[in-house]
Amino acid sequence: MYKVSAYNCFQPWHDGLYIAFNARSGAVGLLTNENYGTYNSLVGKLSNGGQDNLSPEEKTLLGQLQYGRFVIEADEEELESLKFEHRYSRFESGSLGLTIAPTMACNMACQYCFEENKRGKMSAAVVETLIDFVEKRAPGLLRVDINWYGGEPLLAMDIIEDITLSVMDLGKEHKFKYSASMISNGYLLTRENVDKLRELRVSMVQVTLDGPAEIHDKKRPLKNGQGSFHKILENIAYAATKMGIGIRVNVDKSFNEEIILRMLGQFKEAGLQDKVGIYFGLLEPASKVCANIADTCFNPNEFSEIELSYYRILLDQGFRIDRLPTPMSAYCIAQIVNGLLIDPEGNLYHCFNHVGDKSKSFGQIADQINYQHPNFVRLFKFDPFENDSCRQCQMLPICLGGCPSRRAERGLEGDAQCDSWKYNLQPMLEIIARSRQQQAAAAAKEKS
Repeated sequence: MYKVSAYNCFQPWHDGLYIAFNARSGAVGLLTNENYGTYNSLVGKLSNGGQDNLSPEEKTLLGQLQYGRFVIEADEEELESLKFEHRYSRFESGSLGLTIAPTMACNMACQYCFEENKRGKMSAAVVETLIDFVEKRAPGLLRVDINWYGGEPLLAMDIIEDITLSVMDLGKEHKFKYSASMISNGYLLTRENVDKLRELRVSMVQVTLDGPAEIHDKKRPLKNGQGSFHKILENIAYAATKMGIGIRVNVDKSFNEEIILRMLGQFKEAGLQDKVGIYFGLLEPASKVCANIADTCFNPNEFSEIELSYYRILLDQGFRIDRLPTPMSAYCIAQIVNGLLIDPEGNLYHCFNHVGDKSKSFGQIADQINYQHPNFVRLFKFDPFENDSCRQCQMLPICLGGCPSRRAERGLEGDAQCDSWKYNLQPMLEIIARSRQQQAAAAAKEKS
C-alpha cells in the first residue's frame, strides 16, 4: 500500500514538461505531459485504494516515484520521521563539528565587518585545551569535522597545522574520520597555502566576493587600502584545481544585473567559468558592528526575487548552479549539541555572527559545557516541529524554520524568518532543471 508524499512539488515548464521535486529526498526530475497524466491517474488510484488495478505505465512510474520518495509506504508518517531525524541530529554524539577561529585578525577592512579590529591568534594554552577537549570525546566519535573561520584563518596557518595534525593523530588512534573546510577572503589562498591545506585535508573553501573588481575593492579593501579582487581570482584559479571552491557573492540593494554581468565577465577572463560554484548571499545587519548597513540590506522576500534574476544570468552566462534545495536534519550548529564555535581565546558560541562578542558566549572550552546557559538556550530552543507554521509548511525539510539567530534576535515576524526557498522554490526549480540539462549536454559533448 502506498501514498503520495506531502512534500511533492510539480512545476510546469516548457514543451509539455513538468519539473518534479520532493523536499523530503531532494530528488529533482522531469515528467512529460503524458507521464504527468499517468501520475495524476496513479495518485487517484492510490487515494481511492485501487492500487491493485494499475496499468503497466502506472506500475513503471510507481517504481520511479518510490525511488525519489514522491510515493511512500502508506503507513509511513513523514512528519514523525522528519521530527525523529531532526531531534536525533541535535543530540547525536558520534559526530563532533567544530568551527574554529584561530585568529580574529584580518588583512581586510570591510565596510560592514562585524569582527572589528582584532589582533593576535590562539595561544598555545588554548590549542592544548582544545586538543584535550577532542581527545576526551575521541573514544565515542565516528567523525570530526572542522570548519576554519575568522577573522582571516590563513593568517594563522601555524595554528591550523598544529590543531589538524593533533586531531588527525587522534583519528588514527581512535578510528574516527576527519574532514575540514574553510571560510576565507581568498587573498592568502596562495599556491603554497593551498598545497599545505590539501595536506591538512581541507577539501572545500568558501571565498567571499562583493561584486566586480571596482565594487569589491571598495567594499573589501586590504588594510593598506589596496585592492584585492584580481589577486583573489588568481588564487582561486589554482585552488580550484586542488579542492572545491565556492564563491559567495554578498548582495545588497546597490547591486543590479549589469553589475552581475560585469563580475561574471571578470570570472570568465580568469578562467573560472567551469571551475567554481557561485551562490548569492543575503547581506544582513546581523550584529551591532554591522548595523550601519541595515538600510542597504534586502529582507528575505525581496532577496528571493533578486536571487532569481541573478541565477538566471548566471545560467545564461554558462556557469553551473550550486544553489540546490537540499533536505537537512539541522539548519546549522546552533541546533546541534555537538556543534561548537571556538574563538582564539577559547570562548564558545553557537553562531558565526556572535564569534568575538563575549556577551554572546556560553562558556569556555576549558570548562564543562553549560547547556542551560541563556546564550546556548536562546538559539537552541526553537523547534520547528512545535511551530504550527513550520509544521504545516511544504518547505519544512529544506528549511527547518530558517536561521535560529534571525528568528531569535532580529525581531522579525512571520515569513520574514524563513529562507528564500519559501518564496522562490518553483521558479528556482526551472533554473536548476536548465542547469542540469546544460551539464548533461556538456558531459555528452566531452565523451563524443
